[in-house]
Amino acid sequence: MKRFVRMVRNDFKLAVTAVPIHLIAIFQPTVMYLLMAVTMVNPTFDVRVTASAAPEQERLLAAMSQVGSPIGERYIHSILVDADEPVESQVISVETYAGQLTGVQRYGYIDSNLVKNYRNRLTASVLHMWNQELGERAVTIEQYPWMPLEIPYIVYFGMALLPTSAFIAAAMIGGFLTAQEFEFKTITEYRLSPLGPGWVLAARMTRLVITGLFAATFLILAIGLTTGRWPSALLPVYLALLPVTIFAGCLGVLAGLLLRSTLPAFVLSLVSGFGCWLLGDGFGLAAGFNRTYEAISRFTPNAHAVELTFPYYYFGYSVGKPMQSVIILFIMCIVMLAAVVLVYRRRVRVHQA
Repeated sequence: MKRFVRMVRNDFKLAVTAVPIHLIAIFQPTVMYLLMAVTMVNPTFDVRVTASAAPEQERLLAAMSQVGSPIGERYIHSILVDADEPVESQVISVETYAGQLTGVQRYGYIDSNLVKNYRNRLTASVLHMWNQELGERAVTIEQYPWMPLEIPYIVYFGMALLPTSAFIAAAMIGGFLTAQEFEFKTITEYRLSPLGPGWVLAARMTRLVITGLFAATFLILAIGLTTGRWPSALLPVYLALLPVTIFAGCLGVLAGLLLRSTLPAFVLSLVSGFGCWLLGDGFGLAAGFNRTYEAISRFTPNAHAVELTFPYYYFGYSVGKPMQSVIILFIMCIVMLAAVVLVYRRRVRVHQA
């Protein structure tokens, strides 16, 4: 056991041979999340409305106050401004066109996405006014929220990045270090080790798992400090991320063994990490998309990890089939570990020959 501990310690010391790679692998998802948190649209918009004595404007303001989620924030925060005030982002005024009062929305220097969001909020307000005028013929929409409170999307976005942060750290570092051993010819030292290949791989995988969970910890801190939302329990979150780090670490080591070149192994690990993120519930639960996307997501470890992590950020509400996800992740890890052992034995022998 002492030799094994020394091997793990030595594997961590190898970080000095690839400091930039470690910094990218560990901190890239967290930096991406923080950048997205700054640019991501908030549900509530400051909507400027030109002050007017028209009674319809009062009805419009009242309708604006009703637009929003039944379990979350209101989508409109109306602000009255003077008619001669310059348009910064957007302003709504009630004007007469062809003898009919009309809501006119003017935009300042903003992008098309903001124009769409501002326009949608005015449209929702006008539809609410129209529905009130219908009286008994009004359209009744019954909403049945499945959570007591709506959580901002930025929380989900960060939670869905947790498996990706662990994946990228384990895969990129595992792939780079393994390929580097072939480039530096140090693979011979592992082959001559008194411990068998199983112990060598166990030491490498232990180091990669710890590194992957370490990277996820930084993202957990970033989510909490940015949104004020922390997981209700940390241990189950780490347990959900554990098989992802094992899967990703195996993938990285396989890339290094098969390619034996640092740059291709690095790129393959990076692309695999973001590919699993995009296909694995990265922007929303797969069940909310089409069946094809949901079916594909089942083949990524990220989707299962996101569903297992979901209750600890969302009031204890479970999604998907937790036990099925646990079984699938377990099978994925066993298959990848077996593949790593087989390829390691073959590649090291070929190298020695």
